Order: sequence, then C-alpha cells, then structure tokens
Amino acid sequence: MENVVNDYISREIVQDTALLPLSNDTPLLESGIRDLLSLLRLVAFMEERFGITVRDADMLHENFHSVRTICAYIQARESERQEAAYE
Repeated sequence: MENVVNDYISREIVQDTALLPLSNDTPLLESGIRDLLSLLRLVAFMEERFGITVRDADMLHENFHSVRTICAYIQARESERQEAAYE
C-alpha cells in the first residue's frame, strides 16, 4: 500500500523532482508537496483506489502528514468498512 500511495504522490503531486525519491516519512505539508488542491486530488485517488470514503472530520493534518500516516488512515478506514460489513 505504501508503494502505491508513494508512487501516486511522486508522479501526480510532487512538482519539484529534487524531492524525489520520496521517503514514506517525508512531511508532505512542510516540504511543500501538499497543498489544498493536491490534498483533494489525493483524497479522490484514495477513495477510488482503496474503496474508502474520507470523511470531512478526517481531513486533519495528522492523517495526511506523510505516506506512512496516509496508509495508516486508509487501513483504519478499510477495517471500519469490513467491521460494518459483518454487522
């Protein structure tokens, strides 16, 4: 999952190739990679690719700080979706 998210961010969002290769722990906002438009594009990608819904309340810096935190968020949403399917 980290490879998929990292690859998407590297190809579609990173504009400064000097930032590549992107570490999974690179702080996306502080390094200038993430802005509002790129965040919206990333959310659309996550919803389509991983079949999750990103709630407005989850649009927090800590969920989108790095590739690693994005993947942790995706995994949490996938777990919630699977638990709801079993109820």
